[in-house]
Amino acid sequence: MIGTDFDHALDSSFNVYCEDQRKWAETDAVRDVEYDGDLRFKQLSTKHKTAIAETKTALSLRATNALNRWHAVERSTIDLWNSEQCHWVLPATTDRLNRRILLTRNFEYNDHAKASYELMLGLERERANREREERREKKARAKELWDVVKRNSNAFSPQDSSDLDTAMGDESLPPEELLSVEDQHETSEAGSKSSDDMMSQDSVDGIELVEEAKADEDGWAKMFIWSDTETVVARFDKVMMVTLQAITEGKILLTTHGLYFRQTGNVINVMTKETDQKEKQGDYHDQRWRLSRLTEVHGRRFMLRAQAIELFFSDSHELFLNFSDGARDRDRFYAKIRNSCQVPMLWSPKSLNPRVVFKKSKLSNLWKKGIISNFEYLMQINKMAGRTFNDITQYPVFPWVLADYTSESIDLSDSRVYRDLTKPVGALNESRLAGLIERYNDLVAFGFSEKEKFLYGSHYSSPGVVLHYLIRQEPFTTMAIELQSGRFDCPDRLFFDIAGCWRSCNTSTSDVKELVPELFTCPEVFVNTNGFPLGQTQDERSIENVALPPWAKGSAHEFVRIHRLALESDYVSEHLNHWIDLVFGYKQRGAEAEAAHNVFHYLSYEGAVDLDKITDEVDRNATESHIQNFGQTPSQLLTKEAHPSKYPGHARWSPLIHNEEVTEHLRYHTPSNQVGGKKKGTVKGAAVSIHVLSDFVIVVYANMSVGTYKFSTSRSGSKSPFSFKLDKHKGFCRKELSSSRNAIKRGSAAPSEMESNKSHLSVGSHSFGITIGGEARESIRRKAQQSRLTSAKDSLSTAELHASIVSCGYWDDTVKVHSVDGLKLTCSDTGGHRGPVRCLALGDDGALMVTGGNDATCRVWVVDHPDMAVALSDGYVKTALGEALDREKQLICCHILWGHVAPITCVSLSSDLDVVVSGSLDGAVCVHTVRRGTYVRTIRPLNRTNAINAARKITLHGTGDFCVAMEDHTLHSYTVNDVHLASTDAGEALNDMLITSFGSVLVTGGELGWIVCRSVRDLLVLSVLDLSRQGPIRCLSTTPDDLNPTPQYLFVGSDDGTVTIVDEDPQSAERSETVDFNGRN
Repeated sequence: MIGTDFDHALDSSFNVYCEDQRKWAETDAVRDVEYDGDLRFKQLSTKHKTAIAETKTALSLRATNALNRWHAVERSTIDLWNSEQCHWVLPATTDRLNRRILLTRNFEYNDHAKASYELMLGLERERANREREERREKKARAKELWDVVKRNSNAFSPQDSSDLDTAMGDESLPPEELLSVEDQHETSEAGSKSSDDMMSQDSVDGIELVEEAKADEDGWAKMFIWSDTETVVARFDKVMMVTLQAITEGKILLTTHGLYFRQTGNVINVMTKETDQKEKQGDYHDQRWRLSRLTEVHGRRFMLRAQAIELFFSDSHELFLNFSDGARDRDRFYAKIRNSCQVPMLWSPKSLNPRVVFKKSKLSNLWKKGIISNFEYLMQINKMAGRTFNDITQYPVFPWVLADYTSESIDLSDSRVYRDLTKPVGALNESRLAGLIERYNDLVAFGFSEKEKFLYGSHYSSPGVVLHYLIRQEPFTTMAIELQSGRFDCPDRLFFDIAGCWRSCNTSTSDVKELVPELFTCPEVFVNTNGFPLGQTQDERSIENVALPPWAKGSAHEFVRIHRLALESDYVSEHLNHWIDLVFGYKQRGAEAEAAHNVFHYLSYEGAVDLDKITDEVDRNATESHIQNFGQTPSQLLTKEAHPSKYPGHARWSPLIHNEEVTEHLRYHTPSNQVGGKKKGTVKGAAVSIHVLSDFVIVVYANMSVGTYKFSTSRSGSKSPFSFKLDKHKGFCRKELSSSRNAIKRGSAAPSEMESNKSHLSVGSHSFGITIGGEARESIRRKAQQSRLTSAKDSLSTAELHASIVSCGYWDDTVKVHSVDGLKLTCSDTGGHRGPVRCLALGDDGALMVTGGNDATCRVWVVDHPDMAVALSDGYVKTALGEALDREKQLICCHILWGHVAPITCVSLSSDLDVVVSGSLDGAVCVHTVRRGTYVRTIRPLNRTNAINAARKITLHGTGDFCVAMEDHTLHSYTVNDVHLASTDAGEALNDMLITSFGSVLVTGGELGWIVCRSVRDLLVLSVLDLSRQGPIRCLSTTPDDLNPTPQYLFVGSDDGTVTIVDEDPQSAERSETVDFNGRN
């Protein structure tokens, strides 16, 4: 039987066996096993790659932290002996209010000595003479060769002459062109040969590239670390990334979590239109932007075509993209972002139409009520109308506001010192306007159509105008030189005198320029800090710094201060809407524009020409050149109705100390119904920290108890202007969590930093902060911007019930979060500090916090806002501490700031400015950015002795000014760009201080028990309130100026535990009509 089967098997065909095996392999069971195996292999492979990538990133973070720490040590040992001057540049990014105040280090400094106007004139003459001599020699050689050819023409054989006749059979061919013909022939042969070689090589490369692309089309983007759930959303192959100095052609890959850009073409210089040799095609610089950081999106125009978009990120980065295939691609890109991507922080409207965005924003209501400033409002209008810092042809535009640049002093309450904001610059001078109107009416006779007629041939904003104002600071210096073909412009045409510039704008028929935002925020644009060779005028006047009006007292900082005050003045506030009508509103175009004498060249208006329909290359190039160089009118936001005016001064909100004169009319009240006080006080400790919300005032006492007070303004007729009643009072935490050995008892002096460093930390205003949470604060802010003010206030009151107190200085070296309602501990974290956490400061946005520790580092935290934490840290992999990001945590440390080499003693930050300043035990003050966590500079205040002089207190304002009090009782005023404003002896140890809302007045409180108001610019005393009977002053706080239409108050915490409230006396004498801003030298 077995033998028979064996014989039968031998007789069977091998093909049958193979067929059986194939059928078995195709069964579902086998295929399932194979599929599971392949899937498992891919999963393991992906996990392996991700693990390797995460390990590399973690190592990179550790290496970066180590490098930053080494740089800090290096700076402390080398910078003191380094005599080389540092040079600075305007930043590429803006702060939260769209300003560029903080200068950054320029590591690619160029003194532009070779671009000197006088030097270049000499070089140009030499170059012209050399070129003329070369042409003469070339012509002589060509003639000589032609003579040789003619003499030897009979020596050529007939069969060889045919080719020569083809090339030069006509004896009329100019001899100087003979060489070029021969050169072209040689070049053609060489080109033909290389072309064949390239064709062969390209064919091979093309096949390989196609196969590679099919294998992994997005492989270049996957070199970055992707989220586990990240998927591709869309691809866009024809995109231009537009920056201030360059345009880069490339392609975009849009995923659910990120935006990836790869360069596919050359990088074109904006000014010269030449290819950047440093950034040639092929040197790929792939970039990624995390969509978790995306906060705003606005539609943009490029070359007057609405096919671009600008994205704004929480780390202050801005991305301008132009879609070459037109508006459809742009709109599809935005729709994909909104509908298919994870953009938790995005709050822009669905439409990209500027008019729709402006209408839905409701910012006009906030501006009318005085809740946002004139500067903020103008910046927002510029942004919504398409003006951007990324396109020099569409730079933000601001108005001339002053007309007096010659007086010794200036009175901002006098309407005669202001420019007429109801007229465009070109119409301010009646005689000049009459001539322009006459020319305007005669243009038809010269062949201009009604559409092409214009009143002003130049524009109020163009690349030339921007570079004119900003030529003293990079990168605008380089761009101005590129605009002038490699040299500075003629010195007589440069910006060297503000009065002369205003005079030119009022008299010249070709000069109608307005201003740029930097003239209201950045004093450095008036100063030639980089020592550029700007030359001499014809009257031998050396050009260095801009000549300022006499009332500026020779100080660029003082000019900018007064200029900004003028912008925020009552006169400008009441008339700014007329200027908005001219530039952004219904008087921009049409019959209203003609009636207002506000007509510019037709090519400056959107929709005036369709570049795609211009077939003639010369005409197209000329049209593009005009659009790029001679100005573009912003998008029209209001087409029919006039812009509303701002409410009168008495009807709009203003801070308590809105100018220096108000300090003379301050009064104080000490409510009786409170915990502290000498008579009824039950707290054995000072009021060390006060935090004001809209309806509540929270007071932290030195014995770690907390009092909550209900606060509201009283109705008219009441004896007291407000109501202040105790709501709750309970212990802050258990005794084992006691903050300090040096808890401040009533009547005791606060320990100095030197003393506290020997033992432990003192309790003070620097130890506490309060927040309703970054996410809640942002939601309320958005509601307010949408003009749902009542809803916003209700939301704020509700959110305050869930407010949290953040504190530091504990024995376990942690930062703790307690709920206000119940004082329950909700979070405790060290943030990576090695040792005690000495101080903290919260930003006005409620989301950002900075702590300073004994380990000489500062840490940037995000408080109760996980989306921002993901945005500021490497949310896909690790945080600054190397730990995985936990979105459930209230406190997340995002950055470590390595600037100091001694323990941190004080810290202050401005969320609007995106800057943190910190002082240390050795007296150094360091400046860092907050959202990026980068070191900027170290400032060392003047020291009267050689002894160690620690920084005691520091306060920073959003204008860029900060004041620092030292342990030796000296007080110093600086800007974040290291401009020393003033120094003085405070005469006491200062325990707390703050700069008021408009940034002009410093309020201090110290051991003498006095509230002292000083001018920030010179630190001279303006007024004093004596609260010494309540003991030394421990803390100061004001009513928040955002989202608060109610009057502002100053709250003062004293050594006896009482809280004093300061306001303006309405019964005081009327303010002087003359507000002289130069009364003190």
